[in-house]
Amino acid sequence: VTLVDEVGRMGLEILPPDLNKGRYKFTVDAQGRIVYGIGAIKGVGESPIEAIIEARENQGAFSDLFDFCAKVDLKRVNKRVLEKLVLAGAMDNLGPHRAAIMASLPEAIAAADQHAKAESFGQSDMFGLLTTEPEQVRQAFAEVPEWPEKVWLDGEKETLGLYLTGHPINQYAEEVRNYVDGRLVDLRPTGKDQMATAVGLVLGVRVMTNKKGRRWAIVTLDDKSARMDVRFFPEMYETFESVLEPDRILVIKGQVSFDDFSGGNTITARDAMDIVQAREKNARSLALQVDTQWCKPDKLSSLQSILRNYAGGSCPVQLDILHPDVAVSLKCDAHWFITPEDQLLHELKQCLGEQSVRLTFH
Repeated sequence: VTLVDEVGRMGLEILPPDLNKGRYKFTVDAQGRIVYGIGAIKGVGESPIEAIIEARENQGAFSDLFDFCAKVDLKRVNKRVLEKLVLAGAMDNLGPHRAAIMASLPEAIAAADQHAKAESFGQSDMFGLLTTEPEQVRQAFAEVPEWPEKVWLDGEKETLGLYLTGHPINQYAEEVRNYVDGRLVDLRPTGKDQMATAVGLVLGVRVMTNKKGRRWAIVTLDDKSARMDVRFFPEMYETFESVLEPDRILVIKGQVSFDDFSGGNTITARDAMDIVQAREKNARSLALQVDTQWCKPDKLSSLQSILRNYAGGSCPVQLDILHPDVAVSLKCDAHWFITPEDQLLHELKQCLGEQSVRLTFH
Protein backbone atom coordinates (compact mmCIF):
# COMPACT_ATOMS: atom_id res chain seq x y z
CA VAL A 1 0.00 0.00 0.00
CA THR A 2 2.84 2.38 0.79
CA LEU A 3 4.17 2.05 -2.78
CA VAL A 4 0.74 2.95 -4.17
CA ASP A 5 0.62 5.95 -1.82
CA GLU A 6 4.06 7.02 -3.03
CA VAL A 7 2.96 6.78 -6.67
CA GLY A 8 0.00 9.02 -5.82
CA ARG A 9 2.27 11.56 -4.15
CA MET A 10 4.40 11.61 -7.33
CA GLY A 11 1.33 12.65 -9.31
CA LEU A 12 1.09 9.38 -11.23
CA GLU A 13 -2.21 7.64 -11.89
CA ILE A 14 -2.79 3.93 -11.35
CA LEU A 15 -5.56 2.31 -13.38
CA PRO A 16 -7.34 -0.86 -12.22
CA PRO A 17 -6.45 -4.13 -13.96
CA ASP A 18 -7.93 -4.14 -17.47
CA LEU A 19 -8.40 -7.31 -19.54
CA ASN A 20 -8.15 -5.29 -22.77
CA LYS A 21 -4.95 -3.42 -21.84
CA GLY A 22 -3.20 -5.23 -19.02
CA ARG A 23 -0.34 -7.70 -19.09
CA TYR A 24 0.87 -10.12 -16.44
CA LYS A 25 3.07 -7.39 -14.90
CA PHE A 26 2.39 -3.69 -14.38
CA THR A 27 2.66 -1.63 -17.59
CA VAL A 28 2.40 2.01 -18.67
CA ASP A 29 -0.17 3.14 -21.25
CA ALA A 30 0.19 5.81 -23.95
CA GLN A 31 -0.96 8.53 -21.52
CA GLY A 32 1.73 7.63 -19.00
CA ARG A 33 -0.71 5.96 -16.59
CA ILE A 34 0.24 2.79 -14.76
CA VAL A 35 -1.99 -0.18 -15.64
CA TYR A 36 -2.28 -2.62 -12.76
CA GLY A 37 -0.80 -6.02 -13.60
CA ILE A 38 -3.35 -8.82 -14.02
CA GLY A 39 -0.83 -11.15 -12.38
CA ALA A 40 -1.11 -9.14 -9.16
CA ILE A 41 -4.75 -10.23 -8.68
CA LYS A 42 -4.94 -12.79 -5.89
CA GLY A 43 -6.43 -16.11 -6.97
CA VAL A 44 -5.69 -15.63 -10.69
CA GLY A 45 -2.82 -17.85 -11.80
CA GLU A 46 -0.41 -17.63 -14.71
CA SER A 47 -2.29 -20.08 -16.97
CA PRO A 48 -5.60 -18.11 -16.97
CA ILE A 49 -3.73 -14.88 -17.72
CA GLU A 50 -1.88 -16.50 -20.61
CA ALA A 51 -5.23 -17.73 -21.98
CA ILE A 52 -6.71 -14.21 -21.74
CA ILE A 53 -3.77 -12.51 -23.46
CA GLU A 54 -3.66 -15.19 -26.19
CA ALA A 55 -7.37 -14.72 -26.93
CA ARG A 56 -7.00 -10.94 -27.02
CA GLU A 57 -4.01 -11.02 -29.36
CA ASN A 58 -5.47 -13.67 -31.68
CA GLN A 59 -9.13 -12.55 -31.78
CA GLY A 60 -9.06 -8.87 -30.90
CA ALA A 61 -10.23 -6.78 -27.95
CA PHE A 62 -13.17 -7.96 -25.85
CA SER A 63 -16.32 -5.89 -26.42
CA ASP A 64 -18.28 -7.17 -23.40
CA LEU A 65 -18.51 -10.06 -20.94
CA PHE A 66 -20.28 -12.36 -23.42
CA ASP A 67 -17.68 -11.69 -26.11
CA PHE A 68 -14.91 -12.33 -23.56
CA CYS A 69 -16.34 -15.69 -22.53
CA ALA A 70 -16.76 -16.72 -26.17
CA LYS A 71 -13.16 -15.87 -27.10
CA VAL A 72 -11.33 -17.20 -24.02
CA ASP A 73 -10.69 -20.89 -23.29
CA LEU A 74 -12.99 -21.33 -20.27
CA LYS A 75 -11.28 -24.62 -19.43
CA ARG A 76 -8.28 -22.49 -18.43
CA VAL A 77 -10.29 -19.54 -17.04
CA ASN A 78 -12.89 -21.03 -14.71
CA LYS A 79 -15.80 -19.37 -12.90
CA ARG A 80 -13.79 -18.83 -9.71
CA VAL A 81 -11.12 -16.93 -11.68
CA LEU A 82 -13.82 -14.89 -13.46
CA GLU A 83 -15.27 -13.87 -10.09
CA LYS A 84 -11.84 -12.70 -8.91
CA LEU A 85 -11.45 -10.65 -12.09
CA VAL A 86 -14.82 -8.97 -11.50
CA LEU A 87 -14.01 -8.17 -7.85
CA ALA A 88 -10.65 -6.67 -8.87
CA GLY A 89 -12.29 -4.35 -11.40
CA ALA A 90 -10.55 -6.05 -14.35
CA MET A 91 -13.89 -6.40 -16.18
CA ASP A 92 -15.21 -2.89 -15.53
CA ASN A 93 -15.10 -2.07 -19.26
CA LEU A 94 -17.01 -5.22 -20.23
CA GLY A 95 -20.40 -4.45 -18.69
CA PRO A 96 -22.66 -1.91 -16.94
CA HIS A 97 -21.21 -2.33 -13.44
CA ARG A 98 -19.61 -5.00 -11.25
CA ALA A 99 -22.83 -6.29 -9.72
CA ALA A 100 -24.41 -6.84 -13.16
CA ILE A 101 -21.26 -8.48 -14.53
CA MET A 102 -21.01 -10.83 -11.53
CA ALA A 103 -24.70 -11.77 -11.74
CA SER A 104 -24.40 -12.41 -15.50
CA LEU A 105 -21.43 -14.80 -15.29
CA PRO A 106 -23.49 -18.05 -15.36
CA GLU A 107 -25.45 -16.89 -18.43
CA ALA A 108 -22.31 -15.69 -20.23
CA ILE A 109 -20.53 -19.00 -19.55
CA ALA A 110 -23.58 -20.96 -20.78
CA ALA A 111 -23.88 -18.80 -23.93
CA ALA A 112 -20.17 -19.29 -24.68
CA ASP A 113 -20.57 -23.05 -24.25
CA GLN A 114 -23.53 -23.11 -26.67
CA HIS A 115 -21.61 -20.93 -29.09
CA ALA A 116 -18.64 -23.32 -29.01
CA LYS A 117 -20.90 -26.32 -29.63
CA ALA A 118 -22.66 -24.55 -32.49
CA GLU A 119 -19.33 -23.67 -34.11
CA SER A 120 -18.15 -27.26 -33.78
CA PHE A 121 -21.14 -28.25 -35.94
CA GLY A 122 -20.43 -25.42 -38.38
CA GLN A 123 -23.48 -23.40 -37.34
CA SER A 124 -21.53 -20.26 -36.39
CA ASP A 125 -23.86 -18.65 -33.84
CA MET A 126 -26.91 -18.97 -36.08
CA PHE A 127 -29.17 -18.40 -33.06
CA GLY A 128 -27.59 -15.01 -32.18
CA LEU A 129 -26.34 -16.15 -28.79
CA LEU A 130 -23.56 -13.58 -28.86
CA THR A 131 -25.17 -10.40 -30.12
CA THR A 132 -23.13 -7.27 -30.81
CA GLU A 133 -26.05 -4.84 -30.97
CA PRO A 134 -25.62 -2.39 -28.03
CA GLU A 135 -29.28 -2.52 -26.97
CA GLN A 136 -29.37 -6.32 -27.06
CA VAL A 137 -26.07 -6.52 -25.16
CA ARG A 138 -27.51 -4.28 -22.42
CA GLN A 139 -30.58 -6.50 -22.20
CA ALA A 140 -28.40 -9.61 -21.91
CA PHE A 141 -26.96 -8.44 -18.58
CA ALA A 142 -28.79 -9.24 -15.37
CA GLU A 143 -30.75 -6.26 -14.07
CA VAL A 144 -29.51 -5.96 -10.50
CA PRO A 145 -28.76 -2.94 -8.29
CA GLU A 146 -25.20 -1.62 -8.24
CA TRP A 147 -23.12 -2.73 -5.28
CA PRO A 148 -22.77 -0.21 -2.48
CA GLU A 149 -19.30 1.36 -2.42
CA LYS A 150 -18.22 -0.75 0.55
CA VAL A 151 -18.89 -4.02 -1.32
CA TRP A 152 -16.80 -3.19 -4.36
CA LEU A 153 -14.01 -1.71 -2.24
CA ASP A 154 -14.00 -4.87 -0.11
CA GLY A 155 -13.68 -6.83 -3.36
CA GLU A 156 -10.62 -4.80 -4.32
CA LYS A 157 -9.09 -5.32 -0.89
CA GLU A 158 -9.69 -9.08 -1.17
CA THR A 159 -8.19 -9.46 -4.65
CA LEU A 160 -5.61 -6.65 -4.84
CA GLY A 161 -4.69 -6.30 -1.17
CA LEU A 162 -5.65 -2.60 -1.18
CA TYR A 163 -8.40 -0.12 -2.00
CA LEU A 164 -7.55 1.08 -5.51
CA THR A 165 -10.49 3.03 -6.94
CA GLY A 166 -11.68 4.70 -3.76
CA HIS A 167 -11.38 4.91 0.00
CA PRO A 168 -13.90 3.47 2.49
CA ILE A 169 -14.16 6.83 4.23
CA ASN A 170 -15.48 8.55 1.08
CA GLN A 171 -19.07 7.44 1.64
CA TYR A 172 -19.06 9.02 5.11
CA ALA A 173 -17.57 12.39 4.07
CA GLU A 174 -20.75 14.39 4.68
CA GLU A 175 -21.84 12.84 7.95
CA VAL A 176 -18.44 12.72 9.71
CA ARG A 177 -18.42 16.50 9.78
CA ASN A 178 -20.98 16.13 12.55
CA TYR A 179 -18.61 13.99 14.63
CA VAL A 180 -15.08 15.36 14.27
CA ASP A 181 -12.96 18.47 14.73
CA GLY A 182 -11.17 18.10 11.40
CA ARG A 183 -9.11 15.83 9.22
CA LEU A 184 -6.15 13.97 10.68
CA VAL A 185 -3.73 16.25 8.81
CA ASP A 186 -5.30 19.28 10.53
CA LEU A 187 -5.07 17.98 14.11
CA ARG A 188 -2.70 19.83 16.42
CA PRO A 189 -1.48 18.93 19.94
CA THR A 190 -4.14 19.62 22.57
CA GLY A 191 -3.73 20.81 26.13
CA LYS A 192 -3.57 18.22 28.92
CA ASP A 193 -7.26 18.53 29.74
CA GLN A 194 -8.46 19.07 26.18
CA MET A 195 -9.51 16.47 23.65
CA ALA A 196 -10.02 16.27 19.91
CA THR A 197 -12.22 13.93 17.88
CA ALA A 198 -11.00 12.23 14.71
CA VAL A 199 -12.33 9.64 12.30
CA GLY A 200 -10.47 7.21 10.08
CA LEU A 201 -10.13 3.75 8.62
CA VAL A 202 -8.23 1.27 10.81
CA LEU A 203 -5.23 0.12 8.79
CA GLY A 204 -3.67 -1.99 11.52
CA VAL A 205 -3.84 -2.95 15.19
CA ARG A 206 -0.64 -3.80 17.07
CA VAL A 207 -1.34 -5.41 20.43
CA MET A 208 1.44 -5.48 23.04
CA THR A 209 1.82 -6.52 26.68
CA ASN A 210 3.26 -4.17 29.30
CA LYS A 211 5.48 -5.09 32.27
CA LYS A 212 2.42 -5.79 34.41
CA GLY A 213 1.12 -8.30 31.88
CA ARG A 214 -1.71 -6.08 30.67
CA ARG A 215 -2.43 -5.66 26.98
CA TRP A 216 -2.48 -2.34 25.17
CA ALA A 217 -2.56 -1.39 21.49
CA ILE A 218 -1.43 1.04 18.84
CA VAL A 219 -4.08 1.54 16.16
CA THR A 220 -3.13 3.18 12.85
CA LEU A 221 -5.87 5.41 11.40
CA ASP A 222 -6.09 6.73 7.83
CA ASP A 223 -8.55 9.30 6.48
CA LYS A 224 -6.87 9.98 3.08
CA SER A 225 -5.40 13.26 4.37
CA ALA A 226 -2.90 11.56 6.71
CA ARG A 227 -2.18 8.57 8.91
CA MET A 228 -1.93 8.73 12.66
CA ASP A 229 -1.25 6.27 15.47
CA VAL A 230 -3.72 6.05 18.35
CA ARG A 231 -2.61 4.60 21.68
CA PHE A 232 -5.08 2.52 23.66
CA PHE A 233 -3.56 1.98 27.09
CA PRO A 234 -4.74 -1.09 29.09
CA GLU A 235 -7.95 0.30 30.57
CA MET A 236 -9.07 1.86 27.25
CA TYR A 237 -8.00 -1.24 25.31
CA GLU A 238 -10.13 -3.52 27.51
CA THR A 239 -13.11 -1.19 27.07
CA PHE A 240 -12.93 -0.81 23.29
CA GLU A 241 -11.21 -4.01 22.15
CA SER A 242 -14.34 -5.23 20.32
CA VAL A 243 -14.26 -2.34 17.79
CA LEU A 244 -10.50 -2.29 17.20
CA GLU A 245 -10.44 -4.23 13.95
CA PRO A 246 -8.68 -3.56 10.62
CA ASP A 247 -10.83 -2.06 7.82
CA ARG A 248 -13.30 -0.58 10.30
CA ILE A 249 -14.22 3.13 10.35
CA LEU A 250 -13.76 4.48 13.88
CA VAL A 251 -14.58 7.77 15.56
CA ILE A 252 -11.99 8.38 18.29
CA LYS A 253 -11.78 11.03 20.98
CA GLY A 254 -8.56 11.69 22.87
CA GLN A 255 -5.59 13.92 23.57
CA VAL A 256 -3.28 14.79 20.69
CA SER A 257 0.44 15.07 21.40
CA PHE A 258 3.69 15.14 19.44
CA ASP A 259 5.61 11.88 19.54
CA ASP A 260 9.38 12.30 19.40
CA PHE A 261 9.90 8.66 18.40
CA SER A 262 7.67 8.72 15.30
CA GLY A 263 8.21 12.40 14.55
CA GLY A 264 4.49 13.05 14.23
CA ASN A 265 1.31 13.56 16.21
CA THR A 266 -0.37 10.70 18.05
CA ILE A 267 -3.68 10.38 19.88
CA THR A 268 -4.11 8.90 23.35
CA ALA A 269 -7.61 7.43 23.17
CA ARG A 270 -10.30 8.20 25.73
CA ASP A 271 -13.31 7.04 23.70
CA ALA A 272 -13.91 5.03 20.51
CA MET A 273 -16.96 3.98 18.54
CA ASP A 274 -17.69 2.59 15.10
CA ILE A 275 -19.72 4.53 12.54
CA VAL A 276 -23.05 2.93 13.53
CA GLN A 277 -22.50 3.77 17.21
CA ALA A 278 -21.56 7.33 16.21
CA ARG A 279 -24.82 7.67 14.28
CA GLU A 280 -26.86 6.38 17.19
CA LYS A 281 -25.19 8.86 19.51
CA ASN A 282 -25.30 11.93 17.26
CA ALA A 283 -28.20 11.53 14.79
CA ARG A 284 -31.52 13.16 15.58
CA SER A 285 -33.42 10.99 13.11
CA LEU A 286 -33.38 9.05 9.88
CA ALA A 287 -35.44 11.20 7.51
CA LEU A 288 -37.21 9.56 4.56
CA GLN A 289 -38.75 11.78 1.89
CA VAL A 290 -41.69 10.51 -0.18
CA ASP A 291 -44.43 12.18 -2.19
CA THR A 292 -48.12 11.36 -2.00
CA GLN A 293 -48.02 9.67 -5.43
CA TRP A 294 -45.50 7.17 -4.02
CA CYS A 295 -47.61 6.29 -0.97
CA LYS A 296 -49.34 3.20 -2.34
CA PRO A 297 -50.01 0.08 -0.20
CA ASP A 298 -47.38 -2.05 -1.98
CA LYS A 299 -44.71 0.66 -1.73
CA LEU A 300 -45.40 1.26 1.97
CA SER A 301 -45.30 -2.48 2.60
CA SER A 302 -41.84 -2.69 0.99
CA LEU A 303 -40.65 0.22 3.13
CA GLN A 304 -41.98 -1.39 6.30
CA SER A 305 -40.30 -4.67 5.40
CA ILE A 306 -36.91 -2.95 5.06
CA LEU A 307 -37.26 -1.01 8.32
CA ARG A 308 -38.49 -4.06 10.23
CA ASN A 309 -35.17 -5.85 9.60
CA TYR A 310 -33.30 -3.10 11.46
CA ALA A 311 -35.85 -2.29 14.18
CA GLY A 312 -34.95 -2.29 17.86
CA GLY A 313 -32.30 0.44 17.69
CA SER A 314 -32.28 3.92 19.16
CA CYS A 315 -32.50 6.11 16.03
CA PRO A 316 -35.97 7.61 15.34
CA VAL A 317 -37.49 7.47 11.84
CA GLN A 318 -39.17 10.52 10.32
CA LEU A 319 -41.33 10.51 7.17
CA ASP A 320 -41.33 13.76 5.17
CA ILE A 321 -44.39 13.51 2.91
CA LEU A 322 -44.57 15.96 0.00
CA HIS A 323 -47.73 17.13 -1.77
CA PRO A 324 -48.00 19.94 -4.34
CA ASP A 325 -49.92 22.02 -1.79
CA VAL A 326 -48.38 20.99 1.54
CA ALA A 327 -45.47 19.17 3.20
CA VAL A 328 -45.92 17.10 6.37
CA SER A 329 -43.34 15.50 8.67
CA LEU A 330 -44.44 12.43 10.63
CA LYS A 331 -42.41 10.92 13.45
CA CYS A 332 -42.76 7.16 13.58
CA ASP A 333 -43.62 5.35 16.80
CA ALA A 334 -40.77 4.15 19.05
CA HIS A 335 -41.15 0.53 17.93
CA TRP A 336 -39.93 1.72 14.49
CA PHE A 337 -36.66 3.09 15.93
CA ILE A 338 -33.85 1.52 13.93
CA THR A 339 -30.14 0.69 14.04
CA PRO A 340 -28.69 2.94 11.29
CA GLU A 341 -26.43 0.40 9.57
CA ASP A 342 -24.87 0.98 6.14
CA GLN A 343 -26.91 -1.82 4.59
CA LEU A 344 -30.17 -0.25 5.79
CA LEU A 345 -29.26 3.09 4.21
CA HIS A 346 -28.32 1.32 0.98
CA GLU A 347 -31.60 -0.63 0.83
CA LEU A 348 -33.63 2.50 1.54
CA LYS A 349 -31.84 4.44 -1.21
CA GLN A 350 -32.57 1.60 -3.63
CA CYS A 351 -36.23 1.77 -2.60
CA LEU A 352 -36.78 5.54 -2.37
CA GLY A 353 -33.94 7.11 -4.35
CA GLU A 354 -30.50 8.42 -3.42
CA GLN A 355 -31.68 11.92 -2.45
CA SER A 356 -34.66 10.74 -0.39
CA VAL A 357 -32.70 9.22 2.51
CA ARG A 358 -30.67 11.28 4.97
CA LEU A 359 -29.56 11.34 8.57
CA THR A 360 -30.36 14.53 10.46
CA PHE A 361 -28.17 15.65 13.34
CA HIS A 362 -28.58 17.58 16.55
